[in-house]
Amino acid sequence: MNNFDIGMKVYDSDWFLKYDLSYKEAAHCLHEWGVTFVLAQNHFLPMPNSAVDSEVSLDGTEHFTSYSDRKFRDALDEVGIKYWLAVCMFFDPWALDADPSLIPVGSDGKLMPKIDWYIGISPSREDFVSQKTAVIAEAVRILEPEGVFLSFTRWPGFWELWMPQHSRQDFPEYSYDPYTLDRFSRETGTLLPSRDPTDAAVWIETNAREVWTNWKCQVVRDVISEVRDASGNEKSDIRIMLNTLPFGLEFDNAQEKVFGQSVESLTDVVDIFEVMTYHQILKRSTGWIPKIGEYVKSRTGRKTVCTVQARPLYLDAIHAIENRSSTISAQEFAEAVHAIEISDLDGVVVFVWSDLLEKTLKENDESRLEALRSAAGRRNARSND
Repeated sequence: MNNFDIGMKVYDSDWFLKYDLSYKEAAHCLHEWGVTFVLAQNHFLPMPNSAVDSEVSLDGTEHFTSYSDRKFRDALDEVGIKYWLAVCMFFDPWALDADPSLIPVGSDGKLMPKIDWYIGISPSREDFVSQKTAVIAEAVRILEPEGVFLSFTRWPGFWELWMPQHSRQDFPEYSYDPYTLDRFSRETGTLLPSRDPTDAAVWIETNAREVWTNWKCQVVRDVISEVRDASGNEKSDIRIMLNTLPFGLEFDNAQEKVFGQSVESLTDVVDIFEVMTYHQILKRSTGWIPKIGEYVKSRTGRKTVCTVQARPLYLDAIHAIENRSSTISAQEFAEAVHAIEISDLDGVVVFVWSDLLEKTLKENDESRLEALRSAAGRRNARSND
């Protein structure tokens, strides 16, 4: 059995702006919690607001000008914590503002609307991929991270809405824009009778579904390969971790058909699969978490970690109708971590650090930390037997 890693998603700057931790204090805090790696946003590829308020508020802008990604990375390195560069590959509202032609088109013939905080970009847009890859390579050159963590590296869709009662047909599939259809036709030799998005979607579903799915998966693989090669030119031992959907074969294999993530086809370009097992969001039990993680690992043979939530999300506005659980107790969090610990998986990732900081520093509640440390201790002891 492998050693048990503990990862932390550092998607905002609360530790620096709200809790006023120094780089060394932040690194010491994470080390004391048993964290072995972080997935961190950075100045080169800033994260837009999502379920996490990643953008710096006006009140914190002046103070944040003194922040250094490199100093944080070096402080972590001094205590043995690996720094991974987090990239929102195809979630970039600022790029859409600059070039509205990047907005995907659905199988319903409509431009993709903003769904809550989310609107995606099609991975078929080679110009966008090249521009983003260049920025990633520059960040790798300067920050020298352990690896690149690719989030939102898939075809567009707000997957968090896909509850167990849904089917694939309940949601539009993206993108049937002219650029993507032309590229698909050119690269596969498929002669489409129409470039109208709705007509093309119906025809493809009936006559070329497998070709379309395989091509979409190949596009995602090529994007990851391009990022890997460009980053490897700057740091030869760079590794890639993929933010992976937790669907498996559910929803008529939507993970591949809709989102273009065929994990088997990615094993030569992805070193670690991070599976987004957000059980409260998807209205699942904690026992579901390792099952989907082990499914990914069995299909890839690669190191696989599962992410757990530190607090409940998607309770209000458009999400209220789903009546998700409004709590994730310390016991439930511990159950989720324990379920991963006793599985064949390689570790747990916490979404997100600021939520645990609030519990520990503001509420003096270290129960979730103890669950993490205990799981790692037990697992690593078994590994050394």
